[in-house]
This record gives sequence, C-alpha cells and structure tokens, in this order.
Amino acid sequence: MRYFRDYPWGLQLLLFGLMFFTLLSGVGFVVPVILAKATGFTLDQIAHVGPASPAALIQVALTMQGILNFCMFLLPAFVFAYLCTPRPLEYLGLRAPGKSVQVILVIFIMIGVTPVFQMIEGLISKINFGAAIKAEQEANDNTMSAFLTITSFASFVKVFVIMAIVPALGEEMFFRGVILRFVKQRSRNMILPALFTATLFSLSHTNIYGFLSIFLAGMLLAVIYNITGSLWCSIAGHLSFNGLQVALVYMSNYNNGVKTYLNESFISPYFVVAGAVVFAVSFYLLLKNKTPLLANWSDNFTPEELAERTNTL
Repeated sequence: MRYFRDYPWGLQLLLFGLMFFTLLSGVGFVVPVILAKATGFTLDQIAHVGPASPAALIQVALTMQGILNFCMFLLPAFVFAYLCTPRPLEYLGLRAPGKSVQVILVIFIMIGVTPVFQMIEGLISKINFGAAIKAEQEANDNTMSAFLTITSFASFVKVFVIMAIVPALGEEMFFRGVILRFVKQRSRNMILPALFTATLFSLSHTNIYGFLSIFLAGMLLAVIYNITGSLWCSIAGHLSFNGLQVALVYMSNYNNGVKTYLNESFISPYFVVAGAVVFAVSFYLLLKNKTPLLANWSDNFTPEELAERTNTL
C-alpha cells in the first residue's frame, strides 16, 4: 500500500482538504435532510432551535450537532492519518503522556483558566459591533442554551457526550493532530502553527463574542500538546473545559449557588483571581514535568525509515 506520506506536502494538504470538504458538503446536506424527514421537523426549525423550542426538536438538533461534529472533524482526521502512514495513532499524537501527573495538571489548568476566559468574553460582549453582529450572536447563544437544557441524568450524559467528548476528540485530532502538523512541516518553530490552528479553531465555533477566548484556548491547547508530547493531554484539557460547563448547568438544577453563578452577566473578580492562581500554579507544575515533542515529531518518516529509503535508492 502506498501511503499519502509519499506524496509532496502540497498534494497531501490538497487530499486532506478534499476529504474534509467532501464530508462537510455531503454530511452537512444529507444528515439534516434525513433527520427532518424522520422527525417531521423542517430544516429551518432544526437550524434555529432555542430554549423555548419543543424538547423533541432540541434533541433532534443536538443529535445533528453530534453527528456533524464527528463527521467533519474526527472522521476526516482519523481516516487521513490511516491513509497517510502505517502509524496513524502516532501521526495524530495519540501517544501516552510522558508522565501520568500531566493529565491531572492539564485538567486543573483548564478549570482555572475557565473564569478568565469567561471574563474576557463578558468584556467583549459589552462592545457594540452593530445590530447584525448582535443578532447573530444571540442566535448562537440561543442554540447553545437549547443544547444545554438538561432535565435529567440521561440528558446530562447525552449532552456531555455530544458537547464535550465528541468535540474534544474530533477537534483535537483535526486541529492539533493534523493541521498543526502540516503547518509545523513548513515552520521552524511552534509559534506560527499554534497561531494558525488557534485562529481556525476559533473561527470554526462561530462565536463572535467568544472569538478571543476560544483563540486563547486553542493556543493553550497547542502549548499543552507541545510540552507534554501527547495529544491525549490536549484532549483531556478540551474535555475538561467543555465538560465543566455542561456539569455546571446540570448542577444548577439542584444548587442555587451554581445557578446564580451561571446567571450572572458578569463573572465575579474573586472567581477570576482564584482561577488565575490555579492556572498559574498548575501550568508551572506542568512545565516542571514536561516531556516535550521531539524535534522531528512532524516528520512523515522516522530516522530509521529515512536511512532505509536512502540505502535502497
């Protein structure tokens, strides 16, 4: 079998782009149509759900969100890695963390930075970007609020899987596993790859007020991958960030203090300071326990394979 790694960099990128856009256009059209016909809801209803929408409609839209995220990010990344190299898991960075404590520290890093990112998003939301931007943001917020309508433990599990687990796996494989690797192959250091993938990562979320926070989260996840050498650590961080928000919404059904925290339009400075301290300490400890990516981590061939190819030419 001839792997994609044998092709020039530009052709590999083209093949990956074709794979992504084929799935994006195909799945993006077929899945909504199938769900609409199967459930009786219109495409417009599914695309514009809000907290006041019927529970059945919200579940259909949530299911569609999970399927689209899986097919747009996780599937193309994994299939491309499988076709690119005989070591797809290694290609994607899915190797065990160098130290087990790294996963715990990454979780605390993301928990600590969450209120900081929320504060940034809150500050940006105070800026007047015009009526059109405000309307678009409100539509996005309404959809997220609908998806986070959690009324039972069963619905919590479903939301957690679709809004936390699937994005953590798919988006990390796509942005940090494949795209970051492509850019690193044309860059001397990790600065440009991290900036580029964080920008794409933020744009993909279509959250205008949250663009900067999501961009910074993307940068942080790239740094975590770089200093731990394991995409599982980035996945754990991504999962912690998304999962914490889902868990807080579920807890707010039973705890008035959590409900008050979530309903506040502006996060308390005490939470921001406490979060910043947790982040700083955890990040410092992660640096002390770093097992960074190897210098040749983005190469398509191992040194042994390159030597063997040279000997056979």
